[in-house]
Amino acid sequence: MLDGRMTAPREPAERTVADSAPQAAPQMPKLPDISGSYDRYIASGLYDRRYPHPNRRTLGKMKRCLPAGGRFLDVGAGTGRYTLPLLQVKGTRAVAHDICPVARKTLAERLGKFVGDERLVIRGDDMDALAADHPRAFDLGLLAFGVLAHIARRKERLHLLRAIRSMLKADGTLILSVPNARRRFRAEQRTSAPLVHAGTLEPGDILYKRGQDNGEIRLFYHLYTLPEVRGDLAEAGFRVTSVRAESLLSERAVVRDPLVGWLDAAACRVALASMGYDLLAIARP
Repeated sequence: MLDGRMTAPREPAERTVADSAPQAAPQMPKLPDISGSYDRYIASGLYDRRYPHPNRRTLGKMKRCLPAGGRFLDVGAGTGRYTLPLLQVKGTRAVAHDICPVARKTLAERLGKFVGDERLVIRGDDMDALAADHPRAFDLGLLAFGVLAHIARRKERLHLLRAIRSMLKADGTLILSVPNARRRFRAEQRTSAPLVHAGTLEPGDILYKRGQDNGEIRLFYHLYTLPEVRGDLAEAGFRVTSVRAESLLSERAVVRDPLVGWLDAAACRVALASMGYDLLAIARP
């Protein structure tokens, strides 16, 4: 049947040897190099154009969890979207960690004043080395806007969470933001399903892109469910105090327009966590 009209049956074409030969399995793509991808993302200016400011609601929670003169750890600090405003609070000190050389260079340029007065240390080395240098040192640990979700393999994500827990004071706080599987990348979840089935990706993993044409940037994300956030934090040794919606609209929308950000933050106060564009968790060791 085609467009409502009956079509005459076709005679089956003669099969050739090539037709009957077994087809090679499709080659599975390698996972993106997140460090290299983010170097291009930041160097192109696209990252700062998409996310020029911090999420005000998230920043407010960070400030409330950081005591006067406190010390914080920003893992995946990027271009300093949260590092800078938290350092502007009198007396605070920080370690900003990022695996991307371009991000660290940008941080050093933008926050050179704080590096110079020794309130900021920028690191990019192995997380275990960082943890060995800073046991129980921080009042606040940050894994903001999907940093944890860029790490492939659950065991590696748990390893990072445990390393951060070892660097928090006994009364310290972790603020974690991860993408919500119910709200984010639905098309990419469908296209990544064969890779999950083949074992290349774990359930919840997706591949996606930013930019276009020659500037296309390949990225990896692990999308979280609400029970998974709580479960992974508990397994890493944290006590979860809350999981809420970080925003209802996209991060891009709420950080580019102050009025939209204010309205979104007001709506988040009464929204279910499952409605969030991202899930915002607060946890303690």
